Amino acid sequence: MNETQTLKTLQLFYAGALVDAARQYEAHGVLEQVTEAKRREQEAAAPGQLLRLGITTPEALFATFSAIFGCAAWTTETEGRTFRAKTGSCLACAIAKKLGAPAPCSISCINPFAGLAGALPEPRRLEVRETLWDGDECVFELTP
Repeated sequence: MNETQTLKTLQLFYAGALVDAARQYEAHGVLEQVTEAKRREQEAAAPGQLLRLGITTPEALFATFSAIFGCAAWTTETEGRTFRAKTGSCLACAIAKKLGAPAPCSISCINPFAGLAGALPEPRRLEVRETLWDGDECVFELTP
C-alpha cells in the first residue's frame, strides 16, 4: 500500500469512527449532551489548533481540513465580506446514512468549524445554510 492509499484508508477509518461514536452516543441517550460538551471543548481548543496547523484564514481552514480528514472536498468563494464553503459529498454523512446512524454533522463538522472560525485572527461566525443530511450539498457561510 502506498502513502496515498494509506492516507485514504486512515481517512475512511476516521470517518467511520466518528459515525460510530455518534451512533453509540445516541443509543445511550447522550448524543445531545456529548455534542454540547464537545462544542465547548472545541471552542476552547481552537486557538491552539489553528496555531499548530498554521491556519490564519477561512480558505486555509477548509483546505487544511479537506487535506487532513478527506471527508469533504470543499470549494470556496468570497462574496463581499462573506466567505462561503460548499461540498457535494461527505464521507461521514454517507457512512451514517448507510448504517442508519444519526447525523454526524454537528458533532464532527459544524461545531469544530464554528469553533475554529471564531478563533481565526479575524474571527468569523459560521452559519449553516444547508447540509447534505437534509439537502443536496453542505453550504457554510463565515461572516465577520
